Amino acid sequence: MSNAALLYDRLTIDEAELLITASRRGLEFKRIFTKNPSSLTAEDVEDIKVVVNRCESKHRALEAARRIEELGRVVINPYRVESLCSDKIKTIRVLEEKGVKVPRSLFRSFPRDGYDLEDWIMEVVEEAESKLGYPLVFKPTHGSWGRGVLKVGNRENLVEVLSRNSKPTQINPEGVFLQEYIEKPGFDLRVLVYKEGSSSGLLCCIARVSRSPEEFRTNTHLGGLPVGVDLDSYPRHRVEVMRALDAMMGYEDYGIVALDAMPSIEGGNWSSIYRLVAGCISVYDEIRRFVHENRFRRYVNWKNEMEEMFRKLKELDAYKKLSRFIYELLGSCDLKIHEANSRFDYALNTRNATGINPADKYVDICFKILEQ
Repeated sequence: MSNAALLYDRLTIDEAELLITASRRGLEFKRIFTKNPSSLTAEDVEDIKVVVNRCESKHRALEAARRIEELGRVVINPYRVESLCSDKIKTIRVLEEKGVKVPRSLFRSFPRDGYDLEDWIMEVVEEAESKLGYPLVFKPTHGSWGRGVLKVGNRENLVEVLSRNSKPTQINPEGVFLQEYIEKPGFDLRVLVYKEGSSSGLLCCIARVSRSPEEFRTNTHLGGLPVGVDLDSYPRHRVEVMRALDAMMGYEDYGIVALDAMPSIEGGNWSSIYRLVAGCISVYDEIRRFVHENRFRRYVNWKNEMEEMFRKLKELDAYKKLSRFIYELLGSCDLKIHEANSRFDYALNTRNATGINPADKYVDICFKILEQ
C-alpha cells in the first residue's frame, strides 16, 4: 500500500482546494465518493494506506471513520476524534477532564415515556437557573454552522425553547444541552491545530466577527467576517489550545481539527468593532456572492479571482484597523473552548484571511504516513 484517498459525500471548494494542493505537491488522491460509508469494501481501498475523510454529514463522517479503521487503513481523522467532534457533550467533557477552560454547561436527557413534560421542563429550568443563570445558550448536541443555536434571556423564553425541543431530532438526538452565555467582544476564534506523529502544533487562527451586537453567533456561514490572527503571539492562549488538542487527540498519532474558542472580557464597549465591520461588509459580501454564483463552475477556473477579491478586502483601512483592535483585545482576555470540528471549511475564509493553506497540512500528514 502506498497511496492516499480522499473520501467525500459532497465535493465543495475545500475538497477541490485539497486536490489542487496535493497534485501540485506530487500526491494524487484516489477519489472515493460515498453516501453509504458502511458499504465501503476492501476493494475500495485496496492500494490505499491513508484516507482523508471529508464527509460533510457528521453521521457519514463518523461511520466512514469507523469503517476505514475496520478495513485496516489510517484515517484522518481517526474514529475516536471523529466521535468526540460529532458530539458537543463529549467534547466538553473530555476538555474538562484535561483541565481546559470551557463554558459552564448543563445536559439533561429527554423525558422518558410517561414522564410529565411540564415537570421535566421545570426541573431543567430550575437547574439551569441555579447553574448557569440568564442569559444562556441552547445548542443542538450534533449541530453545525450555528443551526438551532439560540440565546435565551429569561425563564419564559427557556420554557418556550424546551417545549419546542423536548423530543429527539437529527441534530439533537439525546437531550437538552445548555451553556452559559459568554459576553464576547464581538468575535470568537476558530483555531486549527494538528498532530503529525511525534509533533503537534497550532496551524492558524481566524477571528470570526459578528456584524452587529444583536447577532451573537459568529459563524462565517452566517456572514461573520474572518480576520487572520497570529495566536502564537499569545503564549497563554497557545498553551490552552494545545492542551485542548491533547485532549481531543489522546493516543492518536495523526489528525487535524478546528477548535472554537470564545474570548471573555467583561464590561467592554465594542461599538467600535461593529463600526469597523460595517466598513468591510460590502466588500466581503461581494466575495460571498461571487462564490455563490460560481458554485457550479470548476473551482480552479475562478479560484484566482476570488483570492484577488480577498486581497482587496484585507487592504481596506477598516479591515486593518479591525485586525489591530482584535490583537489588542486578545492580550487582555481569557479563552474558553467550547467546540471542536473534524470537517471544517477553510478554502474561502481561513486560507485567505491567514495566508496559510490547511490543505498543505493534510498533505504533510499524508506524506508522513506514506513514508512509514
